[in-house]
Amino acid sequence: MRKTVSTFILFFFATLLRSQPVPDSTLLKYHSAKTNDEKSKCLSDYFTNLKSTNTTGFNEALAISTFFKKQNDELGADYADVYLSYFLVQKGDFTAALNLCFPVLEKFEKRHDIKGMISANRAITNAYFLAKEYDQAAAYSKKVLTLIPDSDAESISKLYNGIGCIYGEAGMADSGMVYAQKAVNMDTEMKNYQRLALSISTLAENYIAAKEYDIALAFLRKSLDYYTTGKAKVNKYLYAYLMNDFAQVFLQKQLYDSSIYYSAQAIDYAVPSNYQDQSMRAYEYLYKSYESKSNRDSVNKYFRLAMTTKDSLFNLEKMKSIQALSFREEMRQLERETEKVLAEKERNQNIQYAVIALGIICFIILFFLLSHSVIVTEKWISFFGILGLLIVFEFINLLIHPFLENATHHSPLLMLLALVVLASLLIPLHHRLEKLIKGKMIKKNKKIRLENAKKTIEKLEEIE
Repeated sequence: MRKTVSTFILFFFATLLRSQPVPDSTLLKYHSAKTNDEKSKCLSDYFTNLKSTNTTGFNEALAISTFFKKQNDELGADYADVYLSYFLVQKGDFTAALNLCFPVLEKFEKRHDIKGMISANRAITNAYFLAKEYDQAAAYSKKVLTLIPDSDAESISKLYNGIGCIYGEAGMADSGMVYAQKAVNMDTEMKNYQRLALSISTLAENYIAAKEYDIALAFLRKSLDYYTTGKAKVNKYLYAYLMNDFAQVFLQKQLYDSSIYYSAQAIDYAVPSNYQDQSMRAYEYLYKSYESKSNRDSVNKYFRLAMTTKDSLFNLEKMKSIQALSFREEMRQLERETEKVLAEKERNQNIQYAVIALGIICFIILFFLLSHSVIVTEKWISFFGILGLLIVFEFINLLIHPFLENATHHSPLLMLLALVVLASLLIPLHHRLEKLIKGKMIKKNKKIRLENAKKTIEKLEEIE
C-alpha cells in the first residue's frame, strides 16, 4: 500500500512538473509584476537566458508556449512563441517560424511593448538570415537598432555584430566590416571577452568574403584563443560556426587536410545538436576537400549528406512561402503606416473643428455679455456653458489621446479613469466660470432693464 501511495505521489509531481515547464521563481516574479512593462522585462530576460544557455529544445519550448496558452496568458504566450520560433528555424522550418512571429509582432506593436517588438524582430531576423534572405534580415535587424536605447551598449554591440554577420554572408564585405569593427570596438571597451570571441570571428568572416584569407585566419585564431583559454564559454552553435570558418579558409588556401580536420570538428558540434545550417556547411567543405584529394567514396558520402540537408533547408516551396510571407508582412506594415497617417490627419481635423466650435461658443457668450440691448436668461447661459464644457473636454481629449494611449498601453479601464480625472477637474472650473458669467449677466440685465424703465418714464413725462 505504501509503495502504491509513493508511486502515485511521484506520478503526481512528475505530471505537475510537465504541466509547469517555467520555474516557480520566474512565475512568482512575473505574476508579482505590477505593470506590463515589468512583466515584459521578466519574460524577455527569462527567454534570453534560456536561448543563450541552450538548456531547452523544441519539445520544451513547445511545452512552455502551451503552458501560457492554457493559462489564457496572451503576453506570456507571445514571448513563448517568439522563443519557440528559434527552434523551428533550427529544424529548418523557416516558414513556420515566420508564421509564428509576424502575428506576435503585430500584437506587440498594438500593445506598444518595446521589449516584445525587439524580441519578435530579432527572431524574424534570425529566420531570414538562416533562410539566406539577407536583405530582409538586414532590414529587420536595423529596425531593432531603432528600438534599443543608446545606453544599452551590449545590445547595440550584439546588433552591430549581427548586421556585420549578415553582410558577410551576403558577400558585402565592405559594409560588413564597418559593423563588425564597431562591435569589436565596443566589446573591447567593455572588456567583454564572450562578445569579443564572436565579434572578432564576424570580422574574420568579412575578410573571408573579401578573400583576405591570411587576415581572416589571424582573427579566427584570436577568437579561438578566447575559448581555449576559458575567457569565453563555448556555445555549441557558435563553436561549430567558428570551426566551419576555419575549414572554409583552409579550403580556399588549398590546405585540404586542415579543412577536413576543422569540418569534422564542426560536425561533432553541429550534428548532435541538429544545427542543420552548420552541418550542411561542414558536409560541403568535406566533399570539396576530398574531391581535391581524389577520394571518391568520401566525396560521394558527404555530397549526398550536403544535398540532403540543403533540400531539407532550402527547397523551392519553402522559399516561395517565405517570399509570400514577406510580401504580406510588408503590406501589413504599409497599411499600418497609412492608418497612422490617416488617424493623425483625422485627429488634426477634429481638433480644428473643436477650436472653431469653441470659438463660436465663446463669441456668443461674449456677445451676450457685451451687448447693451439683449437680455439673456440664465437658462441660455447654462445651455451654452454646458455646450462649451463638452467642447473643451473633447478638445483636451483629442490633444492628449496619443499620449494617454502610450501611458495606459491601450487599457480601457486606465483610459476611462484618466478621462474621469480630467472631467473632475473641469466641472468645478465650469461651475465657477458659469457663476461668474451669470453674476455679470444679471448685473447687465438689471442695468438694461433700468435704462429701459428710465426711457419709458421719460417718454411718458414728455406725453404729459
